[in-house]
Amino acid sequence: MCESAFAILLVPRQLNSWEAAVPISFITSSAKVNSAGRKGRGIFATSVIPAGTTVAAFGGSITHRDEFSLLPEYRRTHSLQIDEDLFLLCPDEDEPADLFNHSCTPNCGIGGNILLVAMRDIQKGEELSFDYAMSDADDYDEFICECGEIGCRGLITGADWRRPELQSAYEGWFSNYISSKIRQDSAAFDPVSEQGI
Repeated sequence: MCESAFAILLVPRQLNSWEAAVPISFITSSAKVNSAGRKGRGIFATSVIPAGTTVAAFGGSITHRDEFSLLPEYRRTHSLQIDEDLFLLCPDEDEPADLFNHSCTPNCGIGGNILLVAMRDIQKGEELSFDYAMSDADDYDEFICECGEIGCRGLITGADWRRPELQSAYEGWFSNYISSKIRQDSAAFDPVSEQGI
């Protein structure tokens, strides 16, 4: 048995449908929901959060792509891709952990597939955010970014994880799923790998 308090155990419910053993999300007591201007609501630090602190663990139910594609847009856009054909869905009602906004200059990154971890010290009053390229490789949540950062990419897509500058900036902060895709892509374009050397 895994010793992690946030480990996901998959229990079959019916064909192509799974449920996570973490039915609801965890969010640190050092953050709360607040207005995020034109982005709607977001999560903001209520005290200093040191680098390396787990600020959230995403929970909910896991569904296969076939079922996922039939869901309403709100459910799809409030999800986390955890494998090529598997998505972690938030419960029907708003959970604070589902209000972490995207930023092109994030202060949080992904740990494993479901943890959100502070990449650096986060100051009181600062919005907690992550770059959705760290976890998603599907265009179900393509959108025009409103992070307002100087290096904003504008259009956010499911292929952003392939950008070399993001792979460099977020090394160690991608989900296990995206990290695996990056390794596969690198091996596919590595001439040494192709020659079997």
